[in-house]
Amino acid sequence: MIPLIHSLILASILFVIGLLGIMIRRHFYFLLLSLIIMNNGVIVALFAASSYWQQSDGQVLAILAVITSLAEACVGLALMIKLFYRRKTFNIDSLSEMKG
Repeated sequence: MIPLIHSLILASILFVIGLLGIMIRRHFYFLLLSLIIMNNGVIVALFAASSYWQQSDGQVLAILAVITSLAEACVGLALMIKLFYRRKTFNIDSLSEMKG
């Protein structure tokens, strides 16, 4: 069995990588990818805590987090397609120029 601290360190590393990706990149695809990496860090933490305390509540919550992550990815990809259709770029800074 993997110790809880190792799993939480992995979850923290994933979360920080995603957070840095959001703060550094201005490309919409990388922003969406960074959000998914952050969600994966949270899911790893939920599964690790659930396994450590031998409760199924964390696993149910992690499955709900996976479902919301998939819905977020679908909406983000739809927004990305719409942005490319209108602006022919994936740069987020062009969103501030949209009107209407």
